[in-house]
Amino acid sequence: MTDQINLQTIKDWFTLMVAIIATIAGVIFWVQSINDPKFEKIEKEIQTLRNDITQIRMDNNEILRIVGRLEGKLESK
Repeated sequence: MTDQINLQTIKDWFTLMVAIIATIAGVIFWVQSINDPKFEKIEKEIQTLRNDITQIRMDNNEILRIVGRLEGKLESK
């Protein structure tokens, strides 16, 4: 009789542990999946900023070339 009680008790505890672990894993995956759209939005905004910064750098280089040419023409007169 005690063997059946011990076996049943062990089985119940094992089932409880598996249920707790599955619940914790489910919560972790749920939290991660909820934050995915937020991270995607932030990544898109960062990419947009990188593109804008690259365009600004190219524009600045062009402006500096034009200013250099104008200075060169002013000095030669």
